[in-house]
Amino acid sequence: MMLHRRALWGLAAAGLAARRVDAQEMAFPRQQVRIVAPFAAGGSSDLVARLMAQQMQIATGKPFVVENLPGGNGVVGTLAVLNAAADGHTLLLGTTTTLSANPHLLKQPSYDAARDFILACAIGISAGCLMVPTASPYRSYQDLVADLRAHPGRRNSGWFNASSRIPAALFKRIGGLDFEEVSYKNFGNAIGDLRTGLIHFVFLDMVAADQYLASGEFRALAVTMPRRVSRWPNIPAMTEVMQGFETGGYWGIAARSATPPALLRQINGLATAAVQSEAVAPRLRAMLVEPVTMDLEQTADYATAEREKWGRLIRLAGIEPE
Repeated sequence: MMLHRRALWGLAAAGLAARRVDAQEMAFPRQQVRIVAPFAAGGSSDLVARLMAQQMQIATGKPFVVENLPGGNGVVGTLAVLNAAADGHTLLLGTTTTLSANPHLLKQPSYDAARDFILACAIGISAGCLMVPTASPYRSYQDLVADLRAHPGRRNSGWFNASSRIPAALFKRIGGLDFEEVSYKNFGNAIGDLRTGLIHFVFLDMVAADQYLASGEFRALAVTMPRRVSRWPNIPAMTEVMQGFETGGYWGIAARSATPPALLRQINGLATAAVQSEAVAPRLRAMLVEPVTMDLEQTADYATAEREKWGRLIRLAGIEPE
Protein backbone atom coordinates (compact mmCIF):
# COMPACT_ATOMS: atom_id res chain seq x y z
CA MET A 1 0.00 0.00 0.00
CA MET A 2 2.85 2.37 0.87
CA LEU A 3 4.59 1.72 -2.46
CA HIS A 4 1.33 2.22 -4.27
CA ARG A 5 0.73 5.50 -2.49
CA ARG A 6 4.26 6.67 -3.22
CA ALA A 7 3.81 5.74 -6.87
CA LEU A 8 0.62 7.77 -7.00
CA TRP A 9 2.36 10.73 -5.42
CA GLY A 10 5.17 10.33 -7.96
CA LEU A 11 2.74 10.31 -10.85
CA ALA A 12 0.96 13.35 -9.45
CA ALA A 13 4.25 15.19 -9.02
CA ALA A 14 5.30 14.27 -12.57
CA GLY A 15 1.99 15.51 -13.90
CA LEU A 16 2.36 18.78 -11.99
CA ALA A 17 5.91 19.20 -13.35
CA ALA A 18 4.69 18.54 -16.88
CA ARG A 19 1.94 21.14 -16.46
CA ARG A 20 4.54 23.63 -15.21
CA VAL A 21 6.74 22.97 -18.27
CA ASP A 22 3.70 23.43 -20.54
CA ALA A 23 2.84 26.66 -18.75
CA GLN A 24 6.41 27.90 -19.21
CA GLU A 25 6.26 27.05 -22.91
CA MET A 26 2.95 28.89 -23.27
CA ALA A 27 4.37 31.92 -21.45
CA PHE A 28 6.70 32.92 -24.30
CA PRO A 29 7.10 35.75 -24.90
CA ARG A 30 6.84 36.88 -21.30
CA GLN A 31 8.18 40.37 -22.04
CA GLN A 32 9.48 42.55 -24.84
CA VAL A 33 11.45 40.67 -27.50
CA ARG A 34 14.44 42.39 -29.05
CA ILE A 35 15.42 41.43 -32.60
CA VAL A 36 18.93 42.66 -33.34
CA ALA A 37 19.50 43.58 -36.99
CA PRO A 38 23.30 43.62 -37.33
CA PHE A 39 23.34 46.13 -40.20
CA ALA A 40 22.26 49.74 -40.67
CA ALA A 41 18.67 50.95 -40.77
CA GLY A 42 17.10 50.90 -44.22
CA GLY A 43 19.05 47.88 -45.44
CA SER A 44 17.64 44.46 -46.22
CA SER A 45 18.19 43.03 -42.74
CA ASP A 46 16.40 45.98 -41.20
CA LEU A 47 13.45 45.76 -43.61
CA VAL A 48 13.00 42.02 -43.14
CA ALA A 49 13.40 42.25 -39.36
CA ARG A 50 10.76 44.97 -39.04
CA LEU A 51 8.32 43.11 -41.24
CA MET A 52 8.66 40.00 -39.07
CA ALA A 53 8.62 41.90 -35.78
CA GLN A 54 5.39 43.68 -36.65
CA GLN A 55 3.59 40.45 -37.47
CA MET A 56 4.88 38.57 -34.40
CA GLN A 57 3.82 41.47 -32.20
CA ILE A 58 0.32 41.32 -33.67
CA ALA A 59 0.21 37.54 -33.14
CA THR A 60 1.34 37.61 -29.51
CA GLY A 61 0.27 41.00 -28.19
CA LYS A 62 3.80 41.47 -26.85
CA PRO A 63 6.21 44.12 -28.15
CA PHE A 64 8.82 42.98 -30.68
CA VAL A 65 11.43 45.73 -31.11
CA VAL A 66 14.08 45.88 -33.83
CA GLU A 67 17.43 47.27 -32.77
CA ASN A 68 20.01 48.14 -35.42
CA LEU A 69 23.56 47.45 -34.26
CA PRO A 70 25.77 47.77 -37.35
CA GLY A 71 29.52 47.38 -37.43
CA GLY A 72 32.28 44.91 -38.15
CA ASN A 73 30.48 43.24 -41.06
CA GLY A 74 27.66 42.22 -38.74
CA VAL A 75 29.90 41.17 -35.85
CA VAL A 76 28.85 43.95 -33.45
CA GLY A 77 25.17 43.03 -33.52
CA THR A 78 25.88 39.31 -33.47
CA LEU A 79 28.02 39.64 -30.34
CA ALA A 80 25.29 41.66 -28.65
CA VAL A 81 22.97 38.67 -28.99
CA LEU A 82 25.67 36.24 -27.90
CA ASN A 83 26.17 38.28 -24.72
CA ALA A 84 22.44 38.42 -23.92
CA ALA A 85 20.49 35.84 -21.92
CA ALA A 86 19.61 32.65 -23.80
CA ASP A 87 15.93 33.01 -22.93
CA GLY A 88 14.57 33.73 -26.41
CA HIS A 89 13.89 37.39 -25.68
CA THR A 90 16.96 38.64 -27.59
CA LEU A 91 17.10 37.25 -31.11
CA LEU A 92 19.35 37.83 -34.11
CA LEU A 93 18.19 38.61 -37.61
CA GLY A 94 20.54 35.99 -39.03
CA THR A 95 21.99 36.51 -42.49
CA THR A 96 24.29 34.89 -44.99
CA THR A 97 26.99 37.33 -43.90
CA THR A 98 26.86 36.70 -40.16
CA LEU A 99 26.16 32.96 -40.08
CA SER A 100 27.64 31.61 -43.35
CA ALA A 101 30.36 33.89 -44.69
CA ASN A 102 32.03 35.45 -41.65
CA PRO A 103 33.34 32.08 -40.42
CA HIS A 104 35.43 31.97 -43.61
CA LEU A 105 36.23 35.69 -43.91
CA LEU A 106 37.66 36.22 -40.42
CA LYS A 107 40.90 34.64 -39.24
CA GLN A 108 39.92 34.92 -35.60
CA PRO A 109 36.16 35.37 -35.47
CA SER A 110 34.87 36.53 -32.12
CA TYR A 111 32.03 34.02 -32.31
CA ASP A 112 31.55 30.52 -33.69
CA ALA A 113 28.47 30.53 -35.88
CA ALA A 114 28.05 26.75 -35.70
CA ARG A 115 28.65 26.46 -31.96
CA ASP A 116 27.14 29.67 -30.58
CA PHE A 117 23.97 30.09 -32.63
CA ILE A 118 21.11 28.07 -33.98
CA LEU A 119 18.93 29.12 -36.87
CA ALA A 120 15.53 28.97 -35.19
CA CYS A 121 13.59 29.82 -38.35
CA ALA A 122 14.31 30.55 -41.99
CA ILE A 123 12.46 33.53 -43.46
CA GLY A 124 13.35 33.87 -47.10
CA ILE A 125 15.90 33.30 -49.84
CA SER A 126 17.00 35.89 -52.35
CA ALA A 127 20.00 37.08 -54.31
CA GLY A 128 21.26 40.37 -55.63
CA CYS A 129 21.90 42.45 -58.70
CA LEU A 130 24.74 44.29 -60.38
CA MET A 131 23.62 47.92 -60.13
CA VAL A 132 24.80 51.18 -61.70
CA PRO A 133 23.40 54.74 -61.82
CA THR A 134 20.92 55.32 -64.62
CA ALA A 135 23.06 58.29 -65.70
CA SER A 136 26.14 56.09 -66.17
CA PRO A 137 27.29 55.12 -69.70
CA TYR A 138 26.71 51.43 -68.89
CA ARG A 139 23.50 50.38 -70.59
CA SER A 140 24.20 46.66 -70.32
CA TYR A 141 26.45 44.14 -68.63
CA GLN A 142 28.57 44.04 -71.78
CA ASP A 143 29.11 47.83 -71.65
CA LEU A 144 30.50 47.58 -68.12
CA VAL A 145 32.80 44.67 -68.91
CA ALA A 146 34.10 46.38 -72.03
CA ASP A 147 34.90 49.53 -70.05
CA LEU A 148 36.61 47.57 -67.27
CA ARG A 149 38.79 45.80 -69.84
CA ALA A 150 39.61 49.10 -71.53
CA HIS A 151 40.58 50.77 -68.23
CA PRO A 152 42.16 48.10 -66.01
CA GLY A 153 42.54 49.19 -62.40
CA ARG A 154 40.80 52.54 -63.00
CA ARG A 155 37.22 51.69 -62.07
CA ASN A 156 35.78 51.00 -58.61
CA SER A 157 33.13 48.86 -57.01
CA GLY A 158 31.80 49.26 -53.48
CA TRP A 159 31.02 46.66 -50.84
CA PHE A 160 29.83 46.74 -47.24
CA ASN A 161 29.00 43.14 -46.29
CA ALA A 162 29.61 39.61 -47.51
CA SER A 163 26.67 39.63 -49.91
CA SER A 164 28.14 42.65 -51.72
CA ARG A 165 31.82 41.78 -51.35
CA ILE A 166 31.86 38.16 -52.50
CA PRO A 167 29.89 38.69 -55.76
CA ALA A 168 32.26 41.52 -56.69
CA ALA A 169 35.29 39.34 -55.99
CA LEU A 170 33.79 36.49 -58.03
CA PHE A 171 33.03 38.93 -60.87
CA LYS A 172 36.68 40.00 -60.86
CA ARG A 173 38.14 36.50 -60.50
CA ILE A 174 35.95 34.55 -62.94
CA GLY A 175 35.86 37.37 -65.48
CA GLY A 176 39.60 38.07 -65.31
CA LEU A 177 38.82 41.73 -64.61
CA ASP A 178 40.85 44.42 -62.85
CA PHE A 179 39.08 47.02 -60.71
CA GLU A 180 39.37 48.43 -57.20
CA GLU A 181 37.08 47.15 -54.46
CA VAL A 182 36.23 49.88 -51.97
CA SER A 183 35.08 48.93 -48.47
CA TYR A 184 32.27 50.87 -46.74
CA LYS A 185 30.87 50.72 -43.22
CA ASN A 186 27.29 50.58 -44.50
CA PHE A 187 25.34 50.40 -47.71
CA GLY A 188 24.10 53.99 -47.47
CA ASN A 189 27.61 55.39 -47.85
CA ALA A 190 28.24 53.11 -50.82
CA ILE A 191 25.00 54.21 -52.48
CA GLY A 192 25.94 57.85 -51.90
CA ASP A 193 29.28 57.40 -53.66
CA LEU A 194 27.65 55.38 -56.44
CA ARG A 195 25.20 58.22 -56.94
CA THR A 196 28.00 60.80 -57.30
CA GLY A 197 30.24 58.62 -59.47
CA LEU A 198 33.03 58.01 -56.94
CA ILE A 199 32.41 54.32 -57.47
CA HIS A 200 31.04 52.81 -60.67
CA PHE A 201 28.96 49.80 -59.64
CA VAL A 202 27.85 47.70 -56.68
CA PHE A 203 26.38 44.28 -56.09
CA LEU A 204 23.36 44.87 -53.88
CA ASP A 205 20.84 42.37 -52.53
CA MET A 206 17.36 42.51 -54.02
CA VAL A 207 15.61 43.78 -50.90
CA ALA A 208 17.83 46.83 -50.56
CA ALA A 209 18.08 47.38 -54.33
CA ASP A 210 14.35 47.31 -54.96
CA GLN A 211 13.67 50.86 -53.77
CA TYR A 212 16.53 52.31 -55.81
CA LEU A 213 15.61 50.50 -59.00
CA ALA A 214 11.94 51.40 -58.61
CA SER A 215 12.85 55.08 -58.34
CA GLY A 216 14.54 54.99 -61.73
CA GLU A 217 17.74 56.50 -60.34
CA PHE A 218 19.66 53.25 -60.77
CA ARG A 219 19.51 50.32 -63.16
CA ALA A 220 20.35 46.64 -62.83
CA LEU A 221 22.68 45.13 -65.44
CA ALA A 222 22.34 41.52 -64.23
CA VAL A 223 20.80 39.54 -61.41
CA THR A 224 22.66 36.97 -59.35
CA MET A 225 19.70 34.60 -59.26
CA PRO A 226 20.01 31.25 -61.09
CA ARG A 227 17.56 32.57 -63.66
CA ARG A 228 15.93 35.82 -64.76
CA VAL A 229 13.27 37.28 -62.51
CA SER A 230 9.75 38.00 -63.72
CA ARG A 231 9.85 41.65 -62.68
CA TRP A 232 12.84 42.36 -64.94
CA PRO A 233 12.58 39.83 -67.79
CA ASN A 234 15.04 41.76 -69.97
CA ILE A 235 17.84 41.71 -67.40
CA PRO A 236 20.10 38.65 -67.75
CA ALA A 237 21.07 36.32 -64.95
CA MET A 238 24.80 36.36 -64.22
CA THR A 239 24.95 32.67 -65.14
CA GLU A 240 24.02 33.64 -68.70
CA VAL A 241 26.99 35.96 -69.12
CA MET A 242 29.57 34.46 -66.74
CA GLN A 243 29.66 30.71 -66.37
CA GLY A 244 29.97 29.49 -62.79
CA PHE A 245 28.67 32.70 -61.21
CA GLU A 246 25.76 32.18 -58.86
CA THR A 247 25.23 33.56 -55.39
CA GLY A 248 22.22 33.66 -53.16
CA GLY A 249 21.54 34.47 -49.56
CA TYR A 250 19.00 34.07 -46.85
CA TRP A 251 17.49 35.73 -43.80
CA GLY A 252 16.34 33.95 -40.68
CA ILE A 253 15.72 34.28 -36.97
CA ALA A 254 18.68 32.99 -34.96
CA ALA A 255 19.05 32.45 -31.24
CA ARG A 256 21.82 31.45 -28.91
CA SER A 257 22.39 27.72 -29.11
CA ALA A 258 21.98 27.56 -25.32
CA THR A 259 18.32 28.51 -25.68
CA PRO A 260 16.10 25.70 -24.33
CA PRO A 261 14.73 23.43 -27.10
CA ALA A 262 11.13 24.07 -26.02
CA LEU A 263 11.64 27.81 -26.56
CA LEU A 264 13.32 27.22 -29.90
CA ARG A 265 10.33 25.18 -31.05
CA GLN A 266 8.01 27.97 -30.01
CA ILE A 267 10.11 30.62 -31.77
CA ASN A 268 10.16 28.45 -34.87
CA GLY A 269 6.40 28.09 -34.83
CA LEU A 270 5.76 31.77 -34.19
CA ALA A 271 8.19 32.97 -36.87
CA THR A 272 7.01 30.35 -39.38
CA ALA A 273 3.42 31.50 -38.92
CA ALA A 274 4.57 35.08 -39.52
CA VAL A 275 6.39 34.12 -42.73
CA GLN A 276 3.29 32.31 -44.02
CA SER A 277 0.88 35.11 -43.10
CA GLU A 278 -0.90 37.28 -45.64
CA ALA A 279 0.82 40.29 -44.08
CA VAL A 280 4.36 38.99 -44.68
CA ALA A 281 4.59 36.47 -47.54
CA PRO A 282 3.28 38.80 -50.29
CA ARG A 283 5.53 41.61 -49.01
CA LEU A 284 8.56 39.35 -49.16
CA ARG A 285 7.73 38.26 -52.70
CA ALA A 286 7.25 41.91 -53.68
CA MET A 287 10.84 42.46 -52.53
CA LEU A 288 11.95 39.47 -54.65
CA VAL A 289 12.45 37.29 -51.58
CA GLU A 290 11.03 33.78 -51.74
CA PRO A 291 9.47 32.89 -48.37
CA VAL A 292 10.61 29.56 -46.92
CA THR A 293 9.44 27.52 -43.97
CA MET A 294 11.44 24.83 -42.20
CA ASP A 295 11.33 23.03 -38.89
CA LEU A 296 14.28 23.15 -36.50
CA GLU A 297 15.99 20.09 -37.95
CA GLN A 298 15.68 21.39 -41.49
CA THR A 299 17.03 24.82 -40.55
CA ALA A 300 20.04 23.20 -38.86
CA ASP A 301 20.83 21.24 -42.03
CA TYR A 302 20.28 24.32 -44.18
CA ALA A 303 22.57 26.49 -42.02
CA THR A 304 25.34 23.88 -42.26
CA ALA A 305 24.99 23.60 -46.03
CA GLU A 306 25.09 27.39 -46.44
CA ARG A 307 28.30 27.70 -44.38
CA GLU A 308 29.92 25.07 -46.58
CA LYS A 309 28.66 26.72 -49.79
CA TRP A 310 29.94 30.16 -48.88
CA GLY A 311 33.27 28.69 -47.87
CA ARG A 312 33.60 27.32 -51.40
CA LEU A 313 32.56 30.64 -52.96
CA ILE A 314 35.02 32.61 -50.84
CA ARG A 315 37.87 30.30 -51.82
CA LEU A 316 36.84 30.53 -55.49
CA ALA A 317 36.81 34.32 -55.21
CA GLY A 318 40.35 34.22 -53.83
CA ILE A 319 39.45 36.14 -50.64
CA GLU A 320 41.88 35.52 -47.81
CA PRO A 321 40.61 35.59 -44.22
CA GLU A 322 41.42 38.85 -42.43
